[in-house]
Amino acid sequence: MEYGHLYLLLLILACFIFNRYLIPNLRNLPPTPLSAMTVIGYLFFFKQPIHRTLSQIATRHGPILLLRFGFRRVLLISSSSAAEDLFTKNDAVFAHRPKLLAGKQFGHNYTNLAWAPRGALWRHLRRVSCLEILPFHRLTDHHDSLADEVKLLLGRLFHSDNEIVELKPVFLELVVDVMIRMFTGKRFSSKLTARMNAMESISFLDYVTSSFRMTTAEPDLGYFMPILKLLGLRGLEHRMKELQQKGDLLMDNLIGELRTKMLEFSDGSGDQREEKVIEFLLARQKDDPKGYHDEIIRGLLLVLMASGTDTSAGIMEWAFSLLLNHPEVLQKAQNEIKNYVGSDRFLEQSDIDHLPYLNCIVKETMRMYPVAPLLVPHESSKECTIGGYNIPKGTMLMVNVWAIQNDPNIWIEPAKFKPERFEKVVGERDGFKLMPFGYGRRSCPGKHMAMRVISLALGSLIHCFDWERVGEKMVDLTEETGLALLKAQPLMAVCRSCSAMKDLLSEI
Repeated sequence: MEYGHLYLLLLILACFIFNRYLIPNLRNLPPTPLSAMTVIGYLFFFKQPIHRTLSQIATRHGPILLLRFGFRRVLLISSSSAAEDLFTKNDAVFAHRPKLLAGKQFGHNYTNLAWAPRGALWRHLRRVSCLEILPFHRLTDHHDSLADEVKLLLGRLFHSDNEIVELKPVFLELVVDVMIRMFTGKRFSSKLTARMNAMESISFLDYVTSSFRMTTAEPDLGYFMPILKLLGLRGLEHRMKELQQKGDLLMDNLIGELRTKMLEFSDGSGDQREEKVIEFLLARQKDDPKGYHDEIIRGLLLVLMASGTDTSAGIMEWAFSLLLNHPEVLQKAQNEIKNYVGSDRFLEQSDIDHLPYLNCIVKETMRMYPVAPLLVPHESSKECTIGGYNIPKGTMLMVNVWAIQNDPNIWIEPAKFKPERFEKVVGERDGFKLMPFGYGRRSCPGKHMAMRVISLALGSLIHCFDWERVGEKMVDLTEETGLALLKAQPLMAVCRSCSAMKDLLSEI
């Protein structure tokens, strides 16, 4: 009897090896590393910085791998050459998104730009975002709003002179305020709330923080192992639906207020105001009710806000952490700004192009700490070939941009913070070596706006204040676990206004 069990076990093991390794070789699939971890499908990697672990696997086994996350097949790309082959030849094939739970957020039936499957609806959402909401040539319309919000931030910090400041909440509030002002045309505090019932309310700041954390820190394990859903383990799905309802209510309140004011203006009873994003979309709604109905508008604005706030704030927090650990870089950046701008005015958006070292700092930060180290997952819509391997239809794609941007074969001393390396680099991607915003059809549509907010805020804080670490210890650069690359420990810093800027700051 014991021998019978042993034979059965050996037969199961032989079938597993045959199906997992011999058949892929016959089909010319990418290699799958043989280890005990393949049995459980690498799912336990979600409990640690997955981008680093997957980078180690790629270093040992190759830049193009086919892994298993539970029951799902995952293509892992970890080199610039493989990424170039992927995006230049198969960008359209991988323009789909897997039907992860996160895709149901920010709008029902996948009306969310980030997660909508490729098709007519997604093309419409992408066109509206890229050509009507966030086009590069129209961002100048929002310069005054961005500059005003940055000045208000400087004023708040001036009143905290010589105090210890936690910077992540400061950055978050700035970005949320900028986006709400862009959407509505007037200044709202990021603490603007919507009441759910007599006992509960939520602010935009709470919403964007909760939504980003939920979709990056807690992956939908039910997608990778459907049996979990059959067992009734739907806690994450329930929490995300609740959060979606709160976000819907927040945005509906703004849309309703702007719609009322537009009616007043059309009756001649309102004051003439510059048209902003929500007003523009509501105006388009009259001509195309289906393409611009409230659900589409709400979903677009919520996903732009939720995906663009914590990410931008995270980049600024990493940048300041690196600068505090490298005071010589901070001093060099401050000298560059003071030499060009002086001390009789604040930094303006038009100055950014004349501050190359500041731009180098931003790029070096995004190289070392891309907020989405594996990008947002893609999925193949049909069979294709990458790097000579056959990729089956329905394969989930992860591009490890962290591994590419920290590859010692591409970057000299990649673990060192050296903004000077970008002084001679021409082009943002430089042969697919730098892709913090992704590439192709599914790249981030708000990258230009993010760069403007990050550069102006970072430069203004360097220009107006002297920054020091709290104590002698270096800033802790430990990474938080999850799918987003964020700091595990909040950044605290001593903020002191520059003596030459105190008169200007006092006028805010």
